[in-house]
Amino acid sequence: MPGASSRRARSPVTAGSEKPSASPRRRPITFWWLPLAVRTTACLGVVALLAVVASLLMNGGFEDPDPQSKMLRLSDQDVDPETTNLTKTLLRQNQSDQRIGLYLWTKATTELSGDALNQVKLGLAHGQIAQPLSPLAKSLADDLDQQRVAAFTLWFMPDDGTAAGTVRLQLDGVILGEFPVGSERYAITLLAKTGSIEHLQITASQTQAGPIVYRAETATTEAVTRRLALGKSDSWSITVQ
Repeated sequence: MPGASSRRARSPVTAGSEKPSASPRRRPITFWWLPLAVRTTACLGVVALLAVVASLLMNGGFEDPDPQSKMLRLSDQDVDPETTNLTKTLLRQNQSDQRIGLYLWTKATTELSGDALNQVKLGLAHGQIAQPLSPLAKSLADDLDQQRVAAFTLWFMPDDGTAAGTVRLQLDGVILGEFPVGSERYAITLLAKTGSIEHLQITASQTQAGPIVYRAETATTEAVTRRLALGKSDSWSITVQ
């Protein structure tokens, strides 16, 4: 019958005559960018490590990333009136002490040379103001009278739990001497002019048990050098207001 033949033509293929076609396999997802990201991250890590190493080398081998910790400020609150008056008296008598000598020698090295500078050095070593130094000594006396120069005090503080040792201090290139690092608090008094900026260099000349910590304070500020290894140096700036 035409209807039946039509239905047979549309009937599916008999079971077992052919396997049904398999569904297509899904391709795996590939993260092509992953190796590149890993390599980029590794490179950035190496660059960061090199930057840290370079920073430590430039800073003398100690860890102290905060530049604000290298700045001290001297103000009226740090003036030592008694030492300031003593300085005036010594200058009137044409005499010198360590503070006067440091201040005048720093000036003399920029204005004098040769025999004149040798005379100045010899005179200061004996507590005297040599003739070539007289104009600079008079200028200092005038500045003291006008309160443009005064004696200021810096306090150096112990740091609990850190190694003891010794540091060599230089102020604007002039050696102040060797000073202890340990459990004692002590002061250094120096002459400074209002509006000036002094530079203090700190060198670890002796350590007993690894790097040292050196700390100082004024009435309004504090400075610190951390992990200063033997033979390494750091520098602070001292602003006089």
